[in-house]
Amino acid sequence: MINRFKAVTLLATAAAFPMLASTVSAQDQPNNEVAEDTGALDQIVVTARKRSENIQDVPASISALSAFELNRRFDSDVRDFADSSPNIVIDDTQQGPGGVAAVYIRGIGVADVEKSVDPAVGVVFDDIYLGQSSGSLMKAIDIDRVEVLRGPQGTLFGRNATGGVINLARSRPTYDLTGKARATYGRFNTLKLEGVVSGGLTDNVAVKVSGAYEESDGYFYNEFYDQDGQRSDFFAIGAALLIEPTDSFSLLFSYDHQETDQDPPQLLAINRDTDLFCVAFDQCSPAPGVPTSGDRYVSIGDGPLNKNASFEFDMAIAKATYELGSDFQLDYIFGWLKTDEEITQDFDSAPLTLYHTDRPARWRQTTNELRLTKGGTGPLTFVMGAYLWDSRYTINLKNYIGFAGPTLLTSAQDVTQTNKSWALYGEADYELTDRLTLTLGARYTDDKKTSLVNDGTIFFYDNFDEINPFLVIEPSLATGQIVMTEPVEESWSKFTPRVSVSYDVTDEAMVYALWSRGYRGGGFNGRPSTIGAATIPYDPETLDNYEIGFKSEFAGGSIRLNGAAFLMKYKDMQQDLDVPAPGTSTGRENRTINASSAEFKGVELDLTARVNENLRFNGNIGYLDAKYEDFFGDIFSTGTPVDATFLDIRRAPKWTWTLGATYETEISDNATAWVTGDVHYIGAHEITFLNNPNLRNGGQYLIDASVNVRFNDTTVSLFGKNLANEDGWTIGYDVQNIWSYGAPRPRRTYGIAVTQTF
Repeated sequence: MINRFKAVTLLATAAAFPMLASTVSAQDQPNNEVAEDTGALDQIVVTARKRSENIQDVPASISALSAFELNRRFDSDVRDFADSSPNIVIDDTQQGPGGVAAVYIRGIGVADVEKSVDPAVGVVFDDIYLGQSSGSLMKAIDIDRVEVLRGPQGTLFGRNATGGVINLARSRPTYDLTGKARATYGRFNTLKLEGVVSGGLTDNVAVKVSGAYEESDGYFYNEFYDQDGQRSDFFAIGAALLIEPTDSFSLLFSYDHQETDQDPPQLLAINRDTDLFCVAFDQCSPAPGVPTSGDRYVSIGDGPLNKNASFEFDMAIAKATYELGSDFQLDYIFGWLKTDEEITQDFDSAPLTLYHTDRPARWRQTTNELRLTKGGTGPLTFVMGAYLWDSRYTINLKNYIGFAGPTLLTSAQDVTQTNKSWALYGEADYELTDRLTLTLGARYTDDKKTSLVNDGTIFFYDNFDEINPFLVIEPSLATGQIVMTEPVEESWSKFTPRVSVSYDVTDEAMVYALWSRGYRGGGFNGRPSTIGAATIPYDPETLDNYEIGFKSEFAGGSIRLNGAAFLMKYKDMQQDLDVPAPGTSTGRENRTINASSAEFKGVELDLTARVNENLRFNGNIGYLDAKYEDFFGDIFSTGTPVDATFLDIRRAPKWTWTLGATYETEISDNATAWVTGDVHYIGAHEITFLNNPNLRNGGQYLIDASVNVRFNDTTVSLFGKNLANEDGWTIGYDVQNIWSYGAPRPRRTYGIAVTQTF
């Protein structure tokens, strides 16, 4: 399938190039470029509050990248947007196909592959919330705007946005013929082709078509098979149709299809001398923090490497907009998302079959949103709406266990969970005076979840071929297995308010104060081994955010400086614990419990400056102090709860900062050159819940740079990413006393790109 699509994509890209003779695309116009007549920075328009407004007028912590900035970057996916905002960490957990996002803002997030675990940071794509971590590392194809909203967004975005929201928006179809194509070749034999073309079919109908293809040998070497260990093929195609029958009414339809075929992500075992896999199977780390392979980019796992992992993504979106007059606008937004994935993964990371899994999973979600907005310049502006959510996922898990006594034990488990949710929300600004504005917002959410779990037959073999089992155990509660005839069900509801006040000190400076509440839904464990863990739900968690901040521009508008200080209080914080489950096939299970309260406080600054017509600087800095306040639990799986407040919270570095610069100059009448680079620092932080020192990250300096020359409508670029070759862990997990595993960030890469616009 991928090969057929590859051919189609290459032909489509080749067909587009003969048309590259028109004027420069609107997508390549400098939306945020410095105005030549005044030297001031252009306005940044955001839709963070579900209406278009200047970022400097929004009383909240927001960072943004415009289309102009995005066109000059070499982002691969959502991970690359982390440097645009302070106090944010984004990683791929490498625990599934298609990219499994671990997005943390201000120390709040989730790094779990199970779809039963709701995200804590929302990834919103063209107004559609992506309800699972798998597939949330959206590729940077035709992205027109990136907004990072820090702090709980419980009013406008609802549940599961306690840490914040990453809001991605694509360009609308244009009536003028416009387009862009980019071909990139980089290290690890990575080839990437991307293209987007838009134009009018009639005076009131426009269409846009986009496509991408990427293949790579990957940055891992598998010593067991003596071959590259993380090869991948990616294909995407999308189309959007804009219909505007009248000046006041429009319809926008889009459909996107993506496919990934890849080797299963390569994990690394980091086993201590006392771990079972070291003691019984001689799979020991040669030194603390060193994987059993001896190298963070060398795997010795014996899992299959024939691109047997696949991820398919399909999304349909329909939007209807009606201008009612008197600054009123009515929007209806429908979203449908389907993902299908298959993977057989080697979690033990050894040249033995100790713990492998086969994890085919399916996800479906449907959303409906009706929104009424009042804009304009009057004293009252608002947005209010109603929201419906319906999702369902199924996983058919099969475990291959070689450490439980016999040569091989296989067990299976089927899990189906559903979630139906509805909400009513509203947020309004009222100008008390010309300079003083009060904002009030609220959302009421009602959730209902179900879960059905059934264990399959357990087989014991004296061989790895799964032939002639010498013992078979059929599913039965009497043998400690999970058998359910009907799903369990639980409902929750939550009211999440927001209050803020802002004051325009001058026309160029504003201060604000806000209180907001976030809510992450309760649920059922998606990886249980006992009937209790399968049927007893965990409760929602809530987060209150107290924040003061400012927005400012000075030096004739050539410098923009925004900042905030915050204090966030967690209640009923959900924690994932690996605990013993004696008498079960795996002997362990993962449980989510409401174990703790926590406090997060910090400071953030965002800076953009134009020094002169050639030189620009951008930077941000974030400080975070995150700690448990009350946490009492059986964290060591001894059966005895202990005070666990001594643990550091995962993925919560004290310091993050970015410093970047761009120097641009004309080198002839029709040629421009620019050099750009940035350093993104992520401070030392824990990766594992129990703060395993072998999987702890020190400070990391992620350095990216590019040299670019544009001749008319053609740009040639040399680029590098992670030039310091930082190899920090992006995932770490402890199966207590048995083994631990992790995966490093991608290695240094570099390449050449040719971009054509028209």
